[in-house]
Amino acid sequence: MRSFVFFGICFSIFVIKKSYCQLSDRSFEEYNETLTLRDLPDGKLLAHFEFTTQVKANTKPNAPLLDYGLYPKAIGEVLQAYNVREMHLSFTQGRWNYEEWGYAPTLSVGTGVELWAWMNDSKDLDAQWKSLTNTLSGLFCASLNFIDETITTEPRLSFRTTDERDQQLRYGSLPHENVCTENLTPWVKLLPCKAKSGIAVLLNPHKIYNSNFHSMAIHAKSICVDEACTERYLELKQALSSVMDPVRDTSRRDWSLGAVFDRTLRNACPVAKESKILVDLVNAGNEYELKPLTEQQDNMAIYKLSPNSKEPFDIYMTWKENSFLYPLEPTYPMINAERYFTGYGQERGGLKMTIYNRNKFNAMPVVYYDSIPWYLKLYLHTLQVDVFNYNNQSEVKMSSDEIIQQMYYQPAIDRGRPTTLECELLIPANSVVTLSMDFEKVFLKYTEHRPDANRGFDIGSAVITTWIPKMNQKLGELQRIYTDTLLVDLPTPDFSMPYNVITLTCTVIALFFGSLFNLLIRNFIVLQ
Repeated sequence: MRSFVFFGICFSIFVIKKSYCQLSDRSFEEYNETLTLRDLPDGKLLAHFEFTTQVKANTKPNAPLLDYGLYPKAIGEVLQAYNVREMHLSFTQGRWNYEEWGYAPTLSVGTGVELWAWMNDSKDLDAQWKSLTNTLSGLFCASLNFIDETITTEPRLSFRTTDERDQQLRYGSLPHENVCTENLTPWVKLLPCKAKSGIAVLLNPHKIYNSNFHSMAIHAKSICVDEACTERYLELKQALSSVMDPVRDTSRRDWSLGAVFDRTLRNACPVAKESKILVDLVNAGNEYELKPLTEQQDNMAIYKLSPNSKEPFDIYMTWKENSFLYPLEPTYPMINAERYFTGYGQERGGLKMTIYNRNKFNAMPVVYYDSIPWYLKLYLHTLQVDVFNYNNQSEVKMSSDEIIQQMYYQPAIDRGRPTTLECELLIPANSVVTLSMDFEKVFLKYTEHRPDANRGFDIGSAVITTWIPKMNQKLGELQRIYTDTLLVDLPTPDFSMPYNVITLTCTVIALFFGSLFNLLIRNFIVLQ
């Protein structure tokens, strides 16, 4: 009897294992981790972590993927449940200084939380987008559930992907969202080795958040190679960037891994195919000393970590100088943008966008994207385009049709959707282009104001998409430039008035009631 039960259990396990393997078979799986350290022109240090997980799996036609391996199951199930082909989520605190630091190592550096996703076209797409934001909100302990229809847009010219067939794009951002360790902890748990080994050991929240700028992002893809979806390609890229300031503490730009992160690095992640640290020497100058010595390629020092190493590993970089001398001239990028409000008062105002093209020889194509909340009523007929020479600021006679190649405009609906403005622009060489529009401020209901009503309302960053020319590249390198977030002051009622009325009313009632109560219950006696 026992032998019969034993053979029955073994047969059941064999059948279950066989069907499971037929349902999901990972033909390729790879995990890499990289840390890039770059000295910035103003003495600060940029630390950019990048963790990449790639999986190729074979499944039955249109069957769900159950066996993920190195790929985090939490992200994989989210992509499958809501038919997401491509998803980009970023948490950013601080402002990326393009004039001092150049372009960012990651494409998403807008202040606050930014989420955009390509999803399979369906009738309940908006419901899936809402469910996606709610799920990610719980997964990363963030307020992504506040991305509702009033701040969700459908860009037509920006945030493009390689294959857009049968897909739709949704975009939303929360510029006032703060980033804290409660967002970093679930982000780290998605890594195969967590923060136990490998480069992720250096992710010290006290050091990362004590910086001038920090941003962490997730870029996930789930692509069906064939129409029956029997072969899938999954990719997850986790990126974290932080700008440290060693000059602030020591007046010198010397740094080491132990001093910057206050952690000890020993070995690579055991499941990582490649684990390396790159030190960018472009802005280092000539009088520096880098220890330990290693190979260099294209002004890049390469340190490869071994999973079997048990000795502590550290990198030291020093300069032969008593104190750091700040550069007198900033390092302007080729394409840069600024956005600000104009006008005064609480009824009307204006929005002005300034785009700089410092390419002296060629005109540069850019795509301008802006999402304005519904409580700012933009007037499209007031759109004005001005062109100035970059050197002497003299006005250049050019029509708006020569600058604006294509435009997509979607007006706002009160409490329904924001205003979406996208323009494909051709910026002349060595010039400055300004786009200005007028708007009117809407009176909100008193219940729609925030608790800190007099602070104002945050307006998310505008996004400039451009392609910077590079050697041996026809299209150039894709870059997204984010402007600063704005703060708008809307007509605000005097919320202290109800308090004053209540106080005065209670005082009058108390005096009246007290006097009347005494007259009614007091017994008057004539004294002899």
